[in-house]
Amino acid sequence: MITDPVPVPEPVPAAVADLRALLDDPARVLRHDRAELRARVDALPDVLPGGTGSVGREVFTQAEAVFGAARVTTAEFASWLHFAATVLGHREYAERVAAAEPGLPWRTVWAWWRPVGAYEAEPNLSGDRSAEVYGTEDGQLLKVWALWCADTWFDLASGRLRAAPDEDAAEPYEETEPDGPWLFDTDSAGRALHVPYAWEEPIPLEGGRYVFLDARGVVVVEQNDTAPADWPTGGTDPEGMTRADGAPWFRPGTRNVDGPLTAARLDRVFGASGVVRLPAAEVPDVLTHGPTRTLLTEVGLPRHWGAGITSFAAAREPLSPGPEGLLRVGVFDLGHCDPGEVFVHPVTGAVGLRQPDGSHGPGGDAVFPLVRDLEAFVRFLEGVRVHMGVCWDPYPGEEGVKAFLRAMETVDAGALAEGAPGAEVWEHLFASVTELGVYGY
Repeated sequence: MITDPVPVPEPVPAAVADLRALLDDPARVLRHDRAELRARVDALPDVLPGGTGSVGREVFTQAEAVFGAARVTTAEFASWLHFAATVLGHREYAERVAAAEPGLPWRTVWAWWRPVGAYEAEPNLSGDRSAEVYGTEDGQLLKVWALWCADTWFDLASGRLRAAPDEDAAEPYEETEPDGPWLFDTDSAGRALHVPYAWEEPIPLEGGRYVFLDARGVVVVEQNDTAPADWPTGGTDPEGMTRADGAPWFRPGTRNVDGPLTAARLDRVFGASGVVRLPAAEVPDVLTHGPTRTLLTEVGLPRHWGAGITSFAAAREPLSPGPEGLLRVGVFDLGHCDPGEVFVHPVTGAVGLRQPDGSHGPGGDAVFPLVRDLEAFVRFLEGVRVHMGVCWDPYPGEEGVKAFLRAMETVDAGALAEGAPGAEVWEHLFASVTELGVYGY
């Protein structure tokens, strides 16, 4: 019997293996010349032979992406590495950083944060936002709110998600100013530290802890009272960031933007209550397109979606009969024109739109092609929601709009091509994040 040969893993060059080992040891990273290390990292390919690559490479490149390339002490760079490791979920690496440099001036207690270069759905704290501390019998809670973020409650000490407390079971926390300079105090008496732009007006807590909030997330940090007492003063300069060369790097397959469309993924983006899934018995027999049946029963459809002046609402009676033998999916309100109805073809799965006043398409009762299938339709809606934050509030050097449009091209380039029947609709819809601001104008 002839069998296929077992593939032999590609050998890892010795120089690559040595660099990976260095990056995965924070004690060695802290002792190494940063500029030389950055040059070696930038020379690596995005995909390394022999596996997905180094956690240390993720942490190192993320630290410089957030804080910049300014020359700082080993102790302060340790604070940067500790923050980056915590944001990326590498808690064990963060603990090793703190052990390797116990004199770091501050450490990250926990963070709910969008890393640089990761275009993910949450957190999206663009626009109006707030963070409030409450005391309960079970300890202190942090409530985070924003225009595009539902009320989210955290255990203040650990960062674990918590259910909202009863209204009479939580008392607002009364802020008290710390004695002496604050962490990241811009006054000349404050420590000379570097800080990301927009880390302003923190909520001071007991024990030298602070809550910082900006459009990319919320973080609780703690100043280190055992750091050298002779740390230079002069205050923090929030405008003094020096951009780092190169871009942040992520291990292939560890970001969730290219994976399959799943129920869990939609629940994360739209909330479990914001997704419609149909029992199989309620899907009409006339819908014979298998992928569409699977999508509607196992993955789901957003119950409601909105951005700018555009919105979508799933039909109250999903898959009811429509014109030309089509089945109703929902209603698009495109703003400044009549709402349009979205339909799916029961055999091919193709999605079409009827827009009566002709602002988009031929008008009247005619249904024109909109997108390849219902999965692509959902991915377009999800893509807008996922990329809102990076389009509205990119980090320096991020090209959020270009990244969003590239991602949408991979979903259904044909629907977006010049001259395609539905291209104008999608251009109008995408403009809610590529041209309009967070407040819709």
